Amino acid sequence: MFVGLVFQFAYSLERHRLFNVSLRRWLILLCLVLPLTMWLRLWGVSYLVAGFVTMGAVTVLVVMWWADRQQYVQFMTCAPDAVSAFPQADEEEVDGAANRQLLPAMDKIHVRATGFFEVSRMRRYFVETPANYTTFETREHCVMTHISLARFLLFGVSSQDEVGWWYAFFQPAMIRSVDVGWLHFGLRPRAALRLQITLSDDSKDEILYLSFDDEATSSLVVADLLYDAGIGYRVK
Repeated sequence: MFVGLVFQFAYSLERHRLFNVSLRRWLILLCLVLPLTMWLRLWGVSYLVAGFVTMGAVTVLVVMWWADRQQYVQFMTCAPDAVSAFPQADEEEVDGAANRQLLPAMDKIHVRATGFFEVSRMRRYFVETPANYTTFETREHCVMTHISLARFLLFGVSSQDEVGWWYAFFQPAMIRSVDVGWLHFGLRPRAALRLQITLSDDSKDEILYLSFDDEATSSLVVADLLYDAGIGYRVK
C-alpha cells in the first residue's frame, strides 16, 4: 500500500505543472536549495537541524528517482509465467484458447491503463488512466482514454496539450507476452495484465498495463487477447 501511494504522489507531481514547470522539478529544486541555505546559516538554524533536513531532502530525491525509474507502477505476477505468449504453442494450448468466448467486436470493457498513448503524432505516458479496451472486426485491439484537465495540490494543473482522446493500437501478432498479476498504484493493488508489445522489428518492446475492478473482467480480456495467435494458458 505504501509503495502504491508513493508512486501515485510522484506521478501526480510529474504530471502537474506550475508556471509550465512540473511540480516534481519544483520539489527537486526545493530539496537542493533548502539544505544549502541552512548550511550557510541564512536562517540561523543549527548544523544538527541542517543535517536532518539534508537527510530528508536526499531521501525525497532518491524516492523521486526510483519512482521515475519504475515508471510509477509496480507489477507483481500471481506466479512466474502465469500467462505467457509463445511463438509456437502446442496443440492443447491452441484448442484451449479457441474454445474461449471472444468479446463481441466493438464492445467496450472499462479498464485503467498505463503506458504510452498517441494522437496526432503526439505521444504521452499515462498511469492508471480510466480507459476502454475494445477489439475491432479486424481483430485489431485498441485501448482509448479521454484525458481531462486536472489540478493537484490547488496550484498544480495538468498540461492543456493532454486534453482529449488518446489511443494505443496493436495487432495480435504484436503481442509477445501477457502476464496476470496485481498492479500497485494508489491505495490498493488492482487485478491487472502486463502486455509486452513489439511495435516494429527495429524497436524495443513496450509494456502496456491494464487493470480491472475484478478478476473476472481480467479473464475476459486475457481470452480475447490470446485467441488470435492460438495462445493458451500456462499455469504453474
